[in-house]
Amino acid sequence: MNRKERRKNKVITNPQAILNIFNEGFAYHKNGELDKAEIFYKKVLKVMPNHFETLRHLGIVYQDRHLLDQALNYFLKAQKIEPNHFAIYNNLGSLKFQQVKLDESMQFYEKSFQLNPDYLPVLNNLTLLYQRNNYADKALNMAKKALSIDKNNLFSKSNYGLALTINNRLEEAIDVFKEVIKIQATGPNLKNLGTAYRDIGMLDKSHDYFLKAIEDSPNDESIFFNLTASSLYQPDMVVVHGFEGILKNSDELDLNQKTAIAFSLYRSYHKLKKHSIAGKYLVLGNEYSDAWIGSNIEREHNFINEIKNIFNRKFIKENLIKVIEDVVQPIFILGMPRSGTTLCEQILSSHSEVCGGGELPHLIRNSGLEGAYNLNAKQIETGKKILEEMQDNLFEKQRDGYIKKLEDISLSHKYVTDKMPHNFILIGLIKMLFPKAKIIYCKRDAMDNCFSLYVHKFTDMNHGYCYNQEILGKYYNLHVELMNYWKDIFKEDIFTLEHEQLINHQEDVSRKLIEYCGLKWEPACLEFYKTKRQVQTASNEQVRKPINKDSMAAWKKYEEFLNPLKNTLERTI
Repeated sequence: MNRKERRKNKVITNPQAILNIFNEGFAYHKNGELDKAEIFYKKVLKVMPNHFETLRHLGIVYQDRHLLDQALNYFLKAQKIEPNHFAIYNNLGSLKFQQVKLDESMQFYEKSFQLNPDYLPVLNNLTLLYQRNNYADKALNMAKKALSIDKNNLFSKSNYGLALTINNRLEEAIDVFKEVIKIQATGPNLKNLGTAYRDIGMLDKSHDYFLKAIEDSPNDESIFFNLTASSLYQPDMVVVHGFEGILKNSDELDLNQKTAIAFSLYRSYHKLKKHSIAGKYLVLGNEYSDAWIGSNIEREHNFINEIKNIFNRKFIKENLIKVIEDVVQPIFILGMPRSGTTLCEQILSSHSEVCGGGELPHLIRNSGLEGAYNLNAKQIETGKKILEEMQDNLFEKQRDGYIKKLEDISLSHKYVTDKMPHNFILIGLIKMLFPKAKIIYCKRDAMDNCFSLYVHKFTDMNHGYCYNQEILGKYYNLHVELMNYWKDIFKEDIFTLEHEQLINHQEDVSRKLIEYCGLKWEPACLEFYKTKRQVQTASNEQVRKPINKDSMAAWKKYEEFLNPLKNTLERTI
């Protein structure tokens, strides 16, 4: 080694010199210059391959590029070097969050929180995760803790606003989002305000903020997705062509992002009545989602069979628990998603004695099941064992805990609706916990219902059966088979609300619905669209308008693209 090489080696192994190289890379990283950041991080690793912060930040570089396998590799190397460092568990949690592996994400985030309960990034990330999973109390508590550490942190403030939205405090959330955009009127912050206005029914303001958001962030697919979902949306072809180019040319988009863009392009061309182009994007968006989620109809079939095996007549009869009269009473509104459950709830919640609870997660969470669909074999077997071995006192505990949740949101009303559609899986459990429960089964024409599902992109990996036409048709018929099973057991205890009958004979059917619930008729139930309440489902705009027939047979405009669905339904009906 000559003098020049010795001098160079001395410099590069000097701790301060290494820190300087790392800091230079970090500066590039902060500016979004990922290629340059990678070069400097790798310079550090060349002479110090176990440098924890460099490994961690190089993982973040790859994560920012959506190269998640490479990111995970560097995160795991960093974790091996410092297995008790809180930051690396936050990084692992964020990667799993990006992969929509939310259970794993929560485990990593909570580990980071245990190691350092004052680490602001993980407080913010946990708030978002709890909000995404609809853990209302946890999200709000975590958001408050984050703000107690740094009350001026805008990310924490935005997260606090999001937590307020799932706690039925939309007016407060809107005030928070307004504070945020006064300081930082970025696309994502404007989108949050637009979403809150949409959920509270102020559609003009919602649309205006989505327009401002896309102007600030013209390449943000999540903003484009929300904008195109607005009934007031008029396609701007510059924006539309821009996203067509992004979809065609970007290799850094994950399947979820590609899905969002394709569905948004479908909506754009649908609005323009260019159905042949719209249909191609509709099929493409569903293909992306199906490739991402990988649904399995055989597992869904096995799951529903297990539900019928568990909740047989003998099991239900032996486990009925005592009726409690003087408490808030649930009204269960269920059926396939997009079958009219939101409309039904809006009609009922227009009654003076009824509070609209929305899609409450409590029944399924307390059942022992990890969900009502998309379960793997192990999850099905574990849930089956819990349900079969449950004792009377646990059923009573479930009932009492559920009633407490209703009381928290009832606003002193006598009845609270629970319109979680997939509660149709657990009608047997509902009748065991609440023998006199009012259960409304929303049923819609098979093609109309399935098409409405097929044109909708659900959050995360939810409703994975929707994106493959053959699987969707088979799943619809599985749901009919299960509902026939429940109706055979419970007979008139289940009220079937035929969507088409409601559309064509609104007052007559609405009166029968109100009578079934044991309520006196109130004219406000006919003007449900005037009722001011929070609606956070895919039908949040439709229920702000009087009943119309626009969605009936809407699938016929796209019939040439729907042969697999149509053929499956015709074969199995």
